[in-house]
Amino acid sequence: MEHRLAALAAGWLAMAPAAERIVPIEEEPRHFLVFQNRHVRVFDVRLPPGYRGLWHTHLHDGVFVNVEASQTTAQDLGGQPVVRPPRKLGETYFLAYTRKPKAHRVDNTGSTPFRVVDVEIHEGCGGAGPEDAPGLTPIVENPRVRVSRVALAPGETVSLPATCGMLVAVSGGRLEFRSLGGADEMAVEPAGFRWRDSFAPLEVTNAGESPFHGVDVLLK
Repeated sequence: MEHRLAALAAGWLAMAPAAERIVPIEEEPRHFLVFQNRHVRVFDVRLPPGYRGLWHTHLHDGVFVNVEASQTTAQDLGGQPVVRPPRKLGETYFLAYTRKPKAHRVDNTGSTPFRVVDVEIHEGCGGAGPEDAPGLTPIVENPRVRVSRVALAPGETVSLPATCGMLVAVSGGRLEFRSLGGADEMAVEPAGFRWRDSFAPLEVTNAGESPFHGVDVLLK
C-alpha cells in the first residue's frame, strides 16, 4: 500500500500545475477534521462563496452528505474543470477512493455557502445489522457501508442497528438517544453527528418541535 501511494504521489506531483502544490485532504484549509477513530475520519467541508480550493488527495472510501448547496466547479488533476449545479440538501453518495484514489480541487463558484460532511472510511466493524430496520430508508448498500435516510416527525423514534456507525444531521433539532447504557439528549446543528460503537441498538427520538432529517452511515 505504501509503495502504491508513493507512486501515485510522484505521478500527481508531475501533473501538478506550476507554482501549485498537492496537499493531503487534512491540509486543505476548508476541510475541517472534526472527528476520528480507527474506523473513520470525519471532515466538515465548508466552502464560502468565491473560495478557490487547493489541490488535495482522496485515498480512502467515503460517504458524502450534502448540508448546504451551491454551484461548484470541480477539476480532477489532469482533467478539465466541470461545473456542478447545486446538489439537493441531504443528497448522499459513496465514492470508492480506495480502489481509485485521486487528486482534485473544488471551487465554490456560486453565491451561497457549500457544505458537505465527508465520512472517510478506514476500518469496518464486522457486522451490518438487519437489512429491514423499520424507519430507515436505504440509500447506499455495498460491501463497506449501509447508508440510510432518517426522517423523524416530532415524537417519532427509530432504532439504529447494533454495530458501529454515525448519524449525520442534515437539519438541526433536538434528539434523545437511548441504549443499554442509559439515555441522553442533545441539540444538533446541520452537519452535527453522533458516533456509536455498540452491541445493542441505539434508539433515537425526535425530542424537538420540528421534523428531523438525517443520514445514518453504518460500517460493515
